[in-house]
Amino acid sequence: MLALLFTESLKSQGGNPPQGPQPLPIFPEDINGRAFIYKGFEDIEGSPFLFKDWNWGAVKFRDGRFAKDLSLRFDIYNNQLYFKKDGIQMEFVLPVAEFMIRFSNGNDSSTVIYRCGYPDSEKTSSKTFFELLSDGKIQLLKYRFKQIDTFKPFNQAERKEFSDGQQLYVNVDRKLIKLKKDKEFIIGILPVYKDAILLIVDQKKLKLRNEEDIVKLFMELNSK
Repeated sequence: MLALLFTESLKSQGGNPPQGPQPLPIFPEDINGRAFIYKGFEDIEGSPFLFKDWNWGAVKFRDGRFAKDLSLRFDIYNNQLYFKKDGIQMEFVLPVAEFMIRFSNGNDSSTVIYRCGYPDSEKTSSKTFFELLSDGKIQLLKYRFKQIDTFKPFNQAERKEFSDGQQLYVNVDRKLIKLKKDKEFIIGILPVYKDAILLIVDQKKLKLRNEEDIVKLFMELNSK
């Protein structure tokens, strides 16, 4: 996993180093890319990107190689990751399997990890990148998406803007299941873990009506 392999980078972010020997990542000597210039979004308010600015990042390619210390930007609307080289926005030539981005979070910094290769769903494909909220035998994923809404202010011309959307999914036994923020629903899709879920909910006083509680639940399930 990226979070484990880039130990030195994570140390600089205040993260804890992994325990035990880890496989050494293989880094390509140079990152090839294609220059890319955005067209067609000038008349749309807002941004198609996950973050407004470029941020530090690391990438795992589908062929097993890695790249770190990159300046990354993720276009949610087009499900496309870009990197900056010599001041130019570039598309990756090698297919990307996973990436991480560090971003400012108040006076601190946080890291998000995105991964693709999951089963198709009604709105996503194996090429869709999901934010990884909890990894392990049961993966908790967040699908972020952008859509273009049209609106017409009073006595003004019609305008367009990007709006944000998101949906939580569970990936278990190679099945991608849309998740509802409801205890009974979660037990219903994970019946084998019913007793463990009930115990964790009781011990941690979780309501499972918000993302924070659900992340805590899956972190506990994956730690057992």
